[in-house]
Amino acid sequence: MESFSSSFPYAPLWVLALVFFASLILARELGAFVRARQGPREAGESEAFAMTSVLGLLALLIGFTFSIALSRYEARRELVVKEANAIGTTWLRMQMLDDVDRARMEAQLRRYVDARVAFGQAATDAEELAQYRRTEALQTELWTALMSVIAPFRDSPRASLLVSTANESIDLAAERFATRQAHIPKRILRLLWLFALLAAAMVGYERASHRKSTTVLLILFTLAATLVVDLDRPSTGKINVPQQPMLDLRDSLGPPSPAARIPRVSPAGSTTQE
Repeated sequence: MESFSSSFPYAPLWVLALVFFASLILARELGAFVRARQGPREAGESEAFAMTSVLGLLALLIGFTFSIALSRYEARRELVVKEANAIGTTWLRMQMLDDVDRARMEAQLRRYVDARVAFGQAATDAEELAQYRRTEALQTELWTALMSVIAPFRDSPRASLLVSTANESIDLAAERFATRQAHIPKRILRLLWLFALLAAAMVGYERASHRKSTTVLLILFTLAATLVVDLDRPSTGKINVPQQPMLDLRDSLGPPSPAARIPRVSPAGSTTQE
């Protein structure tokens, strides 16, 4: 299943689940075929023990893999909250600036928040990468503007407060991108698939006449494996990290205040509002 996912990263999740389920059915039928070739006989204790052991090991492996995927999902969720809080703190500390400088920085930060929301809502890996590149460009603009604004008082505690939260926001953006790029190791998923095939073959060998019950069992295996893969696909999966903290932050910033628009000198020399 992992190899198929690597070859077709944009394949729908249901296609991957169908391929995984079909491979289990084939493995079961292969086990039943081998048993039929040997002729009718009663199952021995050693064979039943082998099937039980394989099924138990498969359950343990699925649980272990699910734990990895779920922990990374939780890490991504917590980073959204942390980044929203860091940006919100930066916004509040910008209120210490003069009106013109504050309006300039607020405009920059609004654009930055829009980019971060778009990053979190990216539906494909390519869109996610494009939004992160946009984030990096806006980070450069934001940092340059901040350095220009605090230049007159760069050695004061006020400048330190602004720089610390802005720097934290930038660091958290990089950390979010790194966690979204971190996936379950390929070897673990290959091992999961291998044990699932072996378990299906053992089930077919030991329970060849129980087609309905074994099919239900294989469906449960497929659902469990599909859930693991879904959690491991933060962009293209169906279980996505809620972006509500960032959306709430964007709503709390509100529209630019007309009274705080940045004055700009026109080519003719008159002052206009930007």
